[in-house]
Amino acid sequence: MAITGRSLRDAAENFRGHINRVLAQTVTRTPVFVIPAEETHRIQVAFRLPGQPAGPQLVTGFGRIRVYLGQVCESERRADGRHELRTVEYRYYLTPEGAEQPLLRWEYIRAPEAGALWCRHHLQGPMNLPLPGHVVSLNDLHLPTGYVAFEEVLRFCIVDLGVRPLSDAWDGILRDSYERFKTEFTQ
Repeated sequence: MAITGRSLRDAAENFRGHINRVLAQTVTRTPVFVIPAEETHRIQVAFRLPGQPAGPQLVTGFGRIRVYLGQVCESERRADGRHELRTVEYRYYLTPEGAEQPLLRWEYIRAPEAGALWCRHHLQGPMNLPLPGHVVSLNDLHLPTGYVAFEEVLRFCIVDLGVRPLSDAWDGILRDSYERFKTEFTQ
């Protein structure tokens, strides 16, 4: 069973509602929004603060950090006329307070531009990696990751960064949401 709706917008609203329920029970009550894309068969579900794509600040064990979650979804029309969502891009960023750029960026692009040979699922960030005879910025590389679900980014924020969860049941909420993703929202 996939995430579907009578229209692209309806399917995206179903997805948005799911993400917002998970967020409100784990790390933030700041909602994601449905944002129309330039292509008529695509839509974005993402955090958006006044006038810009940006997410809420979370208090971690290391200070404040801004989290951004965004997915671009495409609609496929099924035989029954319903629209089914497919993720074609995602971007998850963690940006420390006062930083000009994200510390960590998990990104996925289903169909990179012609000639782009880098890993479609990757991690980047402004940290230097010591390689034999060189120092290379992780921003200049595309470290392969495999698919990263938004639930895993939220788990990272709680477990590794020390964000205080909004519910004692946060682990089950993230596990249930991820299981639903695997069974209902296939790429």
